[in-house]
Amino acid sequence: MFYTFIFAPLQIKGFITWNKTLDEENSVKVREFTLRNSVIITISCVFGSFILGYLLNLIPNQQLSWLDASSNCINLCGMILMIFRFKESWWVWLTNNVIDLTIWIILTINGGEGSTMMLLVSIGYFLLNIYGIIKWNRKAKKEVKGE
Repeated sequence: MFYTFIFAPLQIKGFITWNKTLDEENSVKVREFTLRNSVIITISCVFGSFILGYLLNLIPNQQLSWLDASSNCINLCGMILMIFRFKESWWVWLTNNVIDLTIWIILTINGGEGSTMMLLVSIGYFLLNIYGIIKWNRKAKKEVKGE
């Protein structure tokens, strides 16, 4: 439900926003955080994780509710940052990937159904995330040099 009602509309919003911000070379201009952005995102992720974690803990037999809550809140922040073209979104997603890997490793060790496949998917996302960090940092450096 989270992905259907939140991430799908955000993907559409991101696509529209990015098309409006293309430069002369059909390239997206990368933005960077200020200290204020960093503080706001960090507080939002921590606060949202605590609220969602508390609510998930109210569900009987809920496993890994705090990790799951943190993963979802951080993922949402990463998506919003990507819509606004912040290169730091990749670092936020890297944090999310580490939490996801932790969740799926724990569930795989405990013999959770389908957890091995999700662990492999999480490893794939982790590797894509590393590639995104490298690529966007290179692009940001080029933009600073004016190339």
